[in-house]
Amino acid sequence: MSNHASPGSFVRFAAGGVLSFSVTLGTTALLHEVLGIVEAVAAAGGIGAALIVNFVFMRYYVFRGSAVPPVRQAIMFLSSSGLFRGLEYLGFLALNIILEVRYLVALPIVLSASFVLKFLVYDRWIFARAAGAKE
Repeated sequence: MSNHASPGSFVRFAAGGVLSFSVTLGTTALLHEVLGIVEAVAAAGGIGAALIVNFVFMRYYVFRGSAVPPVRQAIMFLSSSGLFRGLEYLGFLALNIILEVRYLVALPIVLSASFVLKFLVYDRWIFARAAGAKE
């Protein structure tokens, strides 16, 4: 049996994207609307909360049976998240400015490609499973 992702883990990964969006938006709104925190700081709090939720969700739900120790995995996850955001921005700039693709077309293209690439990197490297581990 392969230790790489099944179609089910891809579906769970997509559900994680919905969860991440919800946590980011909900936390940001809570911090700003209820607690009166400035929008820029509230958004940073929402993104931070989503990173934590994403890591836990990926490790224990999407990519079950991970062989990598949790602290090392968290460092790898946070590093890759920063790298992916930078690459998404550069990809967007390349499409939008250099190739003159409209931003409403360029952004979904970049985010879709990033979604698939992240899934592959997370599955094969960051959340790699032990030999014989079940999903």
